[in-house]
Amino acid sequence: MRLASYERRVTAGLLHRYLRTAMLLGRMPSLLGREVFRTRAIHRPTSALENAVVFVCDVEKCLESLETVDQRLIAFCILEDHSEWEAARVFHTNQTEISRRLGRTLDLLFSTFCRQGMLEPLPEADTAEETISKGKEEEYFARGR
Repeated sequence: MRLASYERRVTAGLLHRYLRTAMLLGRMPSLLGREVFRTRAIHRPTSALENAVVFVCDVEKCLESLETVDQRLIAFCILEDHSEWEAARVFHTNQTEISRRLGRTLDLLFSTFCRQGMLEPLPEADTAEETISKGKEEEYFARGR
């Protein structure tokens, strides 16, 4: 799957981290059915285990705010790592609609993760350019030119 922006790649990376963390805790992510299965006990410090549980619960809460179709699309394309073409066949629609919907869903998740403090929002492009140009102006006038 090709993601169009940095924010979408970061969101997909966070979802992959969620999948790995949930599996290490001994449960399937809620999008994949939430069956509990036996796992080996891993010796971890208590705070690390608590942080992992809080992280998984926070991501699940964000995912529950999505529509059911979007949840299924995230589970199929991101967590199960299927292509958009395969998703189009399964969801009985065209690949363009899948790409658009997946992009909108990842953008929505990115903003939700930012509001929850799980990701940091990127600075606005105009603001960054203004900051750079102001810094150059200050440097220019500091030289006495």
